[in-house]
Amino acid sequence: MLDLLYEKTITKKKHVKHFFKDIKSNIDYKQVEKSFTKYEFSKEKQDKILAAVDGSFNKKKYMACFVYAISSQTIISKPGEKIIKESSAGDITTKTHSNVKSIDSILSMYMNILELKSTLDTLERYPEIDYMLMDGSIRGTLMHFPTYTVDSYITNKLKPVVKKIESKLKEGNFPLEVCAVSNRDEILSYLKKDMNKYNLEIEYDEDTTLRYIESLEQLTCIKVLLENFKEKLVCVSKTSGTNSLYKNNIPDAAVIEYTINESGYTNPDTSEHNSLLRKINGEIKKINYPLYNDELKSYNYTLFFTKLTKEGNVLKIELPQPNLDRKKIEGILEDLYSASINGYPYILKKAHDEVVIKEKNMKHIIEYMDIFEKTGRDML
Repeated sequence: MLDLLYEKTITKKKHVKHFFKDIKSNIDYKQVEKSFTKYEFSKEKQDKILAAVDGSFNKKKYMACFVYAISSQTIISKPGEKIIKESSAGDITTKTHSNVKSIDSILSMYMNILELKSTLDTLERYPEIDYMLMDGSIRGTLMHFPTYTVDSYITNKLKPVVKKIESKLKEGNFPLEVCAVSNRDEILSYLKKDMNKYNLEIEYDEDTTLRYIESLEQLTCIKVLLENFKEKLVCVSKTSGTNSLYKNNIPDAAVIEYTINESGYTNPDTSEHNSLLRKINGEIKKINYPLYNDELKSYNYTLFFTKLTKEGNVLKIELPQPNLDRKKIEGILEDLYSASINGYPYILKKAHDEVVIKEKNMKHIIEYMDIFEKTGRDML
């Protein structure tokens, strides 16, 4: 098989190289240069308190289930002081194979909930923090929010559970865990007891019900975070795949990478269409979030791309504040530059390095748990 691939490498080499050469010919250089403000960042000394958060997950597949680990971690950097770790969260448990097709999306949501809770925990305990850097996009998470079909009786009964989560988040008295995982049996028992009490016969899928409440927990964390700390949030994406700015057949970040050889930033844009869109019967329609619909849709975001250094990668910046002027944006970017190495905020890289669950970590976890179950690939 590898021999065949090596042969294909030779025969396809010209085609692949042509693709990369052809990219530049399809870019409208004047449009890109017109949208990009060249700016030489110069703030060498960090004078703001920065924090960053990141999460990770990994899994091992067995014949009966997955054993998975999730984690989140915040890092705080104060001028002239050592970096400190705060708000560590993590869990290790199992997930049956009934979720095999969606296991990565499920674990990604678990990870995001832990990230959001670590962020809230840190910001509530350290009000002096100037910026909280988050890897990814809050708006992107909301726009790709999963929807589930759940009986209206179930949704009504789960709302008080979620309101309890919201109250704890606002009070700053909450566990750094995914409630729908830690309280799984309690939640399902609560529903069954209520149905038995009123002699109700409602068919429902336990997995779908749990996915639904997990999504509500995620929405609740985002809502409380935006409600209380939106001025401190800076979302940084290093692998953005959006192409709404230049309408090219490659991501906007790639267009800038192939075109701009200077530091600076693109013209800031304010998102004004934050409704949840889904394709229903062949048509794109607006639908409501199951909770906090009006609040979540009311938030607008300032979006732009930047290169903090000439040699650095293109980053997409998302700020949950609308219509920020250039002076404010340049001030934020100068603060990021003062705490960056090679054009990327060091504290974000540090948060990633501290939290990432590598294959060797999963191997050690499995060994410590004395798991000797078959994987189905044992004979390979």
